[in-house]
Amino acid sequence: MKSILDRCFSKKPDNKPADLEIRRLANRAEILAHLDPRKPYAVSAYAYVESSFPQIAKWHLATEGSHSALCLTGRGLSPTYLFTMGDTQVLEFLLDSVNLPGRTIITCEPEHLGTVRKFYEFEWHLLTKRMLVNRDTFTPATEWATRIEPSQVGEVNHLFRLTNSGRLTSAQIKKGVFYGIWADDMLVAVAGTILVLPTYSIGYVGNVVTHSAYRNQRMATACVNSVTSKLLEQCKEAVLNVEMHNLPAVRTYTGLGYQDYCQIIEGVAHRKSFIGDIINNVCRKIGLIEYEERMEPDG
Repeated sequence: MKSILDRCFSKKPDNKPADLEIRRLANRAEILAHLDPRKPYAVSAYAYVESSFPQIAKWHLATEGSHSALCLTGRGLSPTYLFTMGDTQVLEFLLDSVNLPGRTIITCEPEHLGTVRKFYEFEWHLLTKRMLVNRDTFTPATEWATRIEPSQVGEVNHLFRLTNSGRLTSAQIKKGVFYGIWADDMLVAVAGTILVLPTYSIGYVGNVVTHSAYRNQRMATACVNSVTSKLLEQCKEAVLNVEMHNLPAVRTYTGLGYQDYCQIIEGVAHRKSFIGDIINNVCRKIGLIEYEERMEPDG
């Protein structure tokens, strides 16, 4: 039987399966073979398949019999990225075997959260519903918005500052699809894209913001309707995320033909301290501290 210190200093989980195989994927076709069956879930990961994408992407696959798990780590000038999919138990062995980034954006399946928390402390995370629309299910609304040009990025960011919604660049607007509504000589509603991937015939709708004084006037409907319509000219399908308790937004997207696809976890986390883990593990093993994981809120 392992001693307390042996268990605390051991990097690998106990009971590693004899038939477990972990290898790095470099072949584009092989990577796509794993992503394509769940393309609407994996949409963010497709950007890292593109050879022109500036980040350094590493793909690892773990297999155990008929079970498998995939992990993407993306590094570069932008924030690092961790994406997971597949069998939860196999995933733990996979994450324990790869060089994980420090502070990172994470996309994972809800059932992966407990496993990911063995390696990361979340600063915040959000459980959302991913919805999917395609050219056959899209039901256009009667309201339409106006295309936003890159030169209007200042107006977009002014609205975003008012609603604590981040910041865009003119390059993002130029590469994406953005529509807005003006009222009282100001931009009061906007929707756009996070990713447009014609090569894979899918787009990712986001950046949906409405000024608080102009809500409940179907402005978001008009903006998302316009973005979706334009996006589906280039791609066969589009996805977006929505918080499940945001029933007005869910009704809006459902009315446009979006349908539930899956649930998804997205958040920001930092790698757990190895030394800190050792100390906490030793103290828990010998009963010096009681440990209760904080579940909500993350921030």
